[in-house]
Amino acid sequence: MKKILYLMIGTALMCLASCMEIDNWDAPDARFYGRVIDSYTGENLLSSQNDWSIRIWERTWTEGEPNYQSLSVKQDGSYNNTKLFAGTYDMLPYGGPFWPCDTAKNVVLKKSYEQDFTVTPYLQILDFNATLNGTELTLTCRLKAPRRDGLPDLYEIKPFLSLTTFCGNSNYINIGEYNDKRIQVNKSWQAEVGDSDTSKLYTIGPLPVKSGYTYYVRVGAAVNDANRKHNYSNIVVVTVP
Repeated sequence: MKKILYLMIGTALMCLASCMEIDNWDAPDARFYGRVIDSYTGENLLSSQNDWSIRIWERTWTEGEPNYQSLSVKQDGSYNNTKLFAGTYDMLPYGGPFWPCDTAKNVVLKKSYEQDFTVTPYLQILDFNATLNGTELTLTCRLKAPRRDGLPDLYEIKPFLSLTTFCGNSNYINIGEYNDKRIQVNKSWQAEVGDSDTSKLYTIGPLPVKSGYTYYVRVGAAVNDANRKHNYSNIVVVTVP
């Protein structure tokens, strides 16, 4: 009986000692960074902070199918992650308002690696303008769809107002006075626009704003795909006297 007791105590002590061993694995410190580029403009694809991501799959180990990680894309269309393990990765812009694109395969990450992606947006926002009349704000824009074959139905055109420089679906003033003014289309491009690649001028508003406030304003347009993410205009600053 004593032998059994001593054996149990010894096993417990060994387990405790193993738990106290120092973890000698280096913390992940490799960096992936880059831009998501609009194929039409050659500039970064405008987004909303953390609205969609770059998916990555580590291929260093071949046993089984790896799970993906997501690298968030910033409002300016760039991404930067400094807490990754060195290795070999597949990478894909995912969940955004653009046509499916090719996966970058077998990208070797050692210490730091820049990987840009070029995507083709579903829509472009043209002629965006914000007009202030007293404490009422009116927004106007046109839509353009250079590639229309297979384009999902137009879903909506929505105003986004924020009190910070971050403005878009991830950060906006979420009130009925603004949300109710969005234009819900729910039609094919052909039914809404016709054979042209550019729409009529859309008007949103007037939207109530408050005297003494500074607003960061843009519009976004979405198609009815699985993600319903918006293609955005640039952001304009509106200061209400």
